[in-house]
Amino acid sequence: MEWTALVGTVVGAAIGVCSTLVADRVRWRRDTGERDRETLRTVSAQFLEALTGARDAISDASRSGHLPVDERAELARASILAHGVHAKQYQLELVATPEVGRVAGDTAYRLLLYRDAVAAGHLRDDLECATARRAFRDARRELMTAMRSSLARR
Repeated sequence: MEWTALVGTVVGAAIGVCSTLVADRVRWRRDTGERDRETLRTVSAQFLEALTGARDAISDASRSGHLPVDERAELARASILAHGVHAKQYQLELVATPEVGRVAGDTAYRLLLYRDAVAAGHLRDDLECATARRAFRDARRELMTAMRSSLARR
């Protein structure tokens, strides 16, 4: 009889240790997933903020018809660097899904086309400027949809 008590104790201890390890693993995965989701949310928001700041600066330059073309062009060109669009895009691409990274790159490209239209001397109501602005707006909308979808899956 003594050996059955010993075997029962060992089996009980093994079950207890295994269940603790499984519970710890589940908790670790949940915590890691939550940290990853929060990182993605933060980096996504920072990229959108950079896009918005640069877009606002470009838009301001496109409304400044009273300024010489050279000054408007310089204001538009400086907006991308001033708001760190590329640096934040690279950060996003490191933590996001490939789909979000692709759409983020397309959105940044559309912003550059908008900037180039303004740098070329077009004002806000000119067809080329308005077309580039709308294309950027559509790309940003697609990016936000992809970001929401990615955050919901994680």
